[in-house]
Amino acid sequence: MSKKSFRLHVVVHEDGRRTARLLRTWDALFDRPAPSAFGVTMADIHEELEAKLEALRLDPAERIDRFLWDESFEAHKIKVDIHPLSSVEKRAVIGKKQIPLVLTYVSCPLEGGGFRVMLPRFGAWFIVEDLSLAPDVLRHAVSTFLLGEHPRWLYDFREVGDEYVAEWAPAILARTRLPDVEAAATPVRPELARVADELVERAARGKLAPVVGDSAVFDAIRAWTVGPRPPSILLVGPPGVGKSTLVRRIAAHHVAVRRERGAAPRIHSTSKDRIVAGMVYLGMWQERCATLVRELAEEGDYLHVDALGGLLEAQPDGARIADFLEPAMGELHVLTECTEEDLERARRVRPSFVQAFTIVRVPEPEAHETILLALAYARRKDLDVHPSGMKRLLRHLSLLERSVAYPGKALRFLDWLSVGPAPGTLHARDASLAYARYSGVPNTLLSDDVAASAADLAGHLRARVIGQDAACDVCGRVLARFKANLVDPDRPCGTLLFVGPTGVGKTELARQLARTTFGGVERMIRLDMSEYMRPGAVQRLIRARAGSMGLAARVRAQPLSLVLFDEIEKAHPEVVDLLLGVLGEGRMTDDAGRLVDFRTTLIVMTSNVGVADARPVGFGEAEGGDFTRKVRAHFRPELYNRIDHVVAFRALSIDDVERIVDLELGSVGSRAGLVRRGLHLRVTGRARRRLAELGHDATFGARPLKRLFEERVVTPIAARIAADPSFRVADIVVATPGEDAPGAALVVRV
Repeated sequence: MSKKSFRLHVVVHEDGRRTARLLRTWDALFDRPAPSAFGVTMADIHEELEAKLEALRLDPAERIDRFLWDESFEAHKIKVDIHPLSSVEKRAVIGKKQIPLVLTYVSCPLEGGGFRVMLPRFGAWFIVEDLSLAPDVLRHAVSTFLLGEHPRWLYDFREVGDEYVAEWAPAILARTRLPDVEAAATPVRPELARVADELVERAARGKLAPVVGDSAVFDAIRAWTVGPRPPSILLVGPPGVGKSTLVRRIAAHHVAVRRERGAAPRIHSTSKDRIVAGMVYLGMWQERCATLVRELAEEGDYLHVDALGGLLEAQPDGARIADFLEPAMGELHVLTECTEEDLERARRVRPSFVQAFTIVRVPEPEAHETILLALAYARRKDLDVHPSGMKRLLRHLSLLERSVAYPGKALRFLDWLSVGPAPGTLHARDASLAYARYSGVPNTLLSDDVAASAADLAGHLRARVIGQDAACDVCGRVLARFKANLVDPDRPCGTLLFVGPTGVGKTELARQLARTTFGGVERMIRLDMSEYMRPGAVQRLIRARAGSMGLAARVRAQPLSLVLFDEIEKAHPEVVDLLLGVLGEGRMTDDAGRLVDFRTTLIVMTSNVGVADARPVGFGEAEGGDFTRKVRAHFRPELYNRIDHVVAFRALSIDDVERIVDLELGSVGSRAGLVRRGLHLRVTGRARRRLAELGHDATFGARPLKRLFEERVVTPIAARIAADPSFRVADIVVATPGEDAPGAALVVRV
């Protein structure tokens, strides 16, 4: 076998300059980009790459041997025809236009048969039995990937110039004279090295996060993990309770055993995503699983997988990772984690697999244990937290982070606190202020040191929601209950149904509730129920895959939020069935079978039920309690009985709309384009009345007002600023035609 050397993928550009990138022999999850260089000559490129390799050689997180090859590559070109995105009557469709792309791929023969095929520009590779298969595989994969995509994506796949792979043996190879390269080039268990981190080795090098305090659970199982036949262990407990910390304790214990006895089981830590990463073709991930089993069998080492559910999750072909692990569980030692809910689901899906584990439950610590542990962790983080401050902090965490257990949620907050500005001693009042910054919940609602009555809280809402004082009073009482920590711990913080005509402030009150309760309107998750009218709509709500915008994924990412179900009467009955669990128990099960906690959300629903029958003087104002009868008649009893308050909104008067005009005027006047130029906006009394009359509609309420302001006020001002860049430090007056506006540099007529 010839001595290993580097392989450079070189692209020659139209101007003669070159880009070169080192090829890796194998990939790992979350890889950094491979070293690359750009230059006029290959000598320039070699010089730059050698400097980067010197830095890489000193980086303990990288391994130069991943870039060393025995094989020689050949370059090939193929043409792929793509049908990109088009539009028919404003609908996105797969277009009939066919665009040809020319792709360059490279290949090398493998020892023992087969060929490695690579698209170096895109980091993709696969193995084929016969090289003649490569063009068909690539055409199918690339054309499928780009089918119906935006045409600009094709730009990334265009042919940029000649491509080839060059061998390179720089002086750094002679200087290093492996073992750090040559001896490590072929791991004893290469598949494990690709997908797993060895925790015992990392613990020995001080690369694992430290653990704090003692653990009775660890004391009970420490002897098992180093025995002659260590069992497979399933750690069961709620999120945040310390299951992963327990794994780190075991790794640290194995370091001590290794120093004492000379040997101890290794712990190879991975996940479902790492096992299947890059396995895009039929049979690839199954072959990897079989190889992992062969590499681990009879070795006595542990395979740690971060979640039991990942092992039981069906892949696109219907198979599961557990299918490959279970037959070898007598020889294989698996260490994994799950919650109680995950355990029950796993017993239904694959009881025989669960029975192969020794179940170890990890309970949540008692309150006094959590305080001692958190205080010790704070000292390690150089934080000075008074016991009273820690008690206050734990109270906030218990109220607002119910889906995560102790001590995890307390330690996570201390991690956040330690990277901010260095605080002094954290007393109770300081803990509330710090947690308000951390969570977004205003200190007014958090702290017992700040008085805020239901009337005060309602006053904050009335300042931004005009004409709906009764509705604001109801919401103020809900917020007062939240502040007093008297909410039902097994339901959402509040469930409100806003009923009234269009354009009277229902959505605006929801926005202000989100701002007052959770610190900003970005904490409002708004769902238009007219988009969930058809069968199957539930699947969109419970979708939980990465990047999903479904309700389950959004609430899991931000459990402190207001969820607005707009026009709830339009929802499909299946959606209403789903909401019964959310409103009654504060929980939802996503499409992956995991629970989503809604107990720290505020639920608001809006509806126009009964509006068509209401008199023009105002919905719920002159009708007495009639709206309640109509709402009861429309909604199912099991839904209605889960609503805390049905809040009636009345129609807006012209005086109400005038007050809204003032709010809109203040909003426009605070825009950056005016503030930066020193331009001041004011409106005359007649113009205010005129805007109110024009911006109010019998059907849509005050909803046209925003559009009116943009057309009649903002657009003329913008036109003047665009035409005259020197227009600065002046008064702008909004007035009616013929009305005087003394001292105004610009008069906007409405």
